[in-house]
Amino acid sequence: MLQKSSNATDIVPDKTADQHIVDIEIGKRVKKRRLQLRLSQTALGAAVGVSFQQVQKYERGTNRVSASTLYEMAMVLQVPITHFFDGLSKSQQTPDCELTKKAAAREEFVATGEGQRLVDAFLTIPKKMRPKFVSLLATFSSDV
Repeated sequence: MLQKSSNATDIVPDKTADQHIVDIEIGKRVKKRRLQLRLSQTALGAAVGVSFQQVQKYERGTNRVSASTLYEMAMVLQVPITHFFDGLSKSQQTPDCELTKKAAAREEFVATGEGQRLVDAFLTIPKKMRPKFVSLLATFSSDV
């Protein structure tokens, strides 16, 4: 979404509390990939020449990542630079429906350490047993 700035001829992207939504999304993608690789913020920061506090700020979208640092992060995180931008305009135009919220919550959970351990454990279960395991987990959620 675009807003007019104080100068009527300038158009600036919509910001959330002084944070640009693109910076926030890039930060989320950096964090998700870092967690998938089980890298600490300290390790990622050392690899690209910044402190772990700076990595925290990038991941929250508080600070913008320079192009050169983002390039280095892409190399360390073993993804193409486009990984951080793919689908950005599409995701910003998607209506905020229940299905979108569920998908985002699942994606965020899988990026956590607990989510990674659950996925790793689940993948060790034989394929024939997985539906039974899912049914067992569903019984726990209905008891709550």
